[in-house]
Amino acid sequence: METKTKRIIPCLDVDHGRVVKGKKFKGLKDIADPIELARKYEQQGADELVFYDITATTEKRGIILDIVKQVQSAITIPLTVGGGIRTVKDIEAVLQAGADKVSINSAAVKNPDLITEAASHFGNNRIVLSIDVKQVGEKEWKIFTDGGSTETELNAIDWAKEGEKRGAGEIVVNCMDEDGVRNGYDIQLTETISNAVDIPVIASGGAGEMEHFKEVFEHGISGALAASVFHYDDIKIPDLKLYLADIHFPADGLLPAIVQDVETKQVLMLAYMNETALKKTIETKEAWFYSRSRQELWHKGATSGNKQLVRGIQYDCDGDAILLQVKRLGPACHTGEESCFFNSLIQGSEGLKEEAVLSQLMTTIKKRRNKQQSRSYTAYLFREGLDKILKKIGEESSEVIIGAKNRNKQEVIWEIADLVYHLLVLMTYLNIDLSDIERELKKRHVKREE
Repeated sequence: METKTKRIIPCLDVDHGRVVKGKKFKGLKDIADPIELARKYEQQGADELVFYDITATTEKRGIILDIVKQVQSAITIPLTVGGGIRTVKDIEAVLQAGADKVSINSAAVKNPDLITEAASHFGNNRIVLSIDVKQVGEKEWKIFTDGGSTETELNAIDWAKEGEKRGAGEIVVNCMDEDGVRNGYDIQLTETISNAVDIPVIASGGAGEMEHFKEVFEHGISGALAASVFHYDDIKIPDLKLYLADIHFPADGLLPAIVQDVETKQVLMLAYMNETALKKTIETKEAWFYSRSRQELWHKGATSGNKQLVRGIQYDCDGDAILLQVKRLGPACHTGEESCFFNSLIQGSEGLKEEAVLSQLMTTIKKRRNKQQSRSYTAYLFREGLDKILKKIGEESSEVIIGAKNRNKQEVIWEIADLVYHLLVLMTYLNIDLSDIERELKKRHVKREE
């Protein structure tokens, strides 16, 4: 069954600080700086990034954490890190360096309890079991360790089941026979493992053209990992995204695009996109449209400064309309109104929707921060500084605890509201947006869509 979410995951095989690539785990060639590539892939619209320190295990050393930190600081998409990880302490160090998930391979084969302990300590959504698989004989797939140099007696299907049972949150299937060859993913191997477990499976090894990605997703795989086709720009991620999407441009080439505020969920405007505008939107993470009146591409906010930073792109069930979720840097409408939809035929219900209250409150707090000389309580907190804000958070946390111990529901609601307000003040003080918290929560609860 085809998955709704098609995760495109570039892979950085890193050897002593440089990205390298070979074929079938051999003949490594220098490619580029990992930080530069990481930035490039996020800019192009990659869903996640994988970083493997490929010689850490064979050289019996730890992973190069400084480079992990630099890569992590350069991107906002989820980062999975593996290589040279042998203990729970190693996993903790990698997570502290900024990784969202940790990939374990050889060490898990030698000590399967590592999977169990790691999942218990950090949660199974942060533990990835990476398996290097090669066909031995006519019909058996065996697990290899130590960078693919050591054959084990483990059957790949059995080991995948064992990894899931012990708590791995997802599995990456590295097909050694197809690595770097570009003949396509091993569909039979990857689909067999995917059917044997209930956790997400990522295909790795063999991508050479866009059709290979389409084929693997049609067999129910959660994500497709690739390296050389991205490193050498044989496939550009925006082009691949559009190729995989079931989008149907009409005869005039223009799709209606609904623009929505990612935080308040307010509908801001309706515009139109041709294929070029959609590609530019994916590439730049800023909204581009096609102006029907001027018959030209239109970069929203290029002259007014009211840009729209794209946080998500969805398309409807028929593939003939686009939804952009944006963080706006000013009014959406040329009249100066926040939304183009300010005229009413039938007046809707008044007041804020519950899900928009936090966003509106955050907006008000940000305004108070910029007017610290006003008499408002919020401005007073910003004038007093971080220590005062933290003191209030401590006080409000205690009040929540007291209310809960008293089993007074209304009191708890009241005190939680106070606590949330002061947390929003802290977030504003530290330049943290609600969307930052939402992204972090989503990272922790990545689930396979059936």
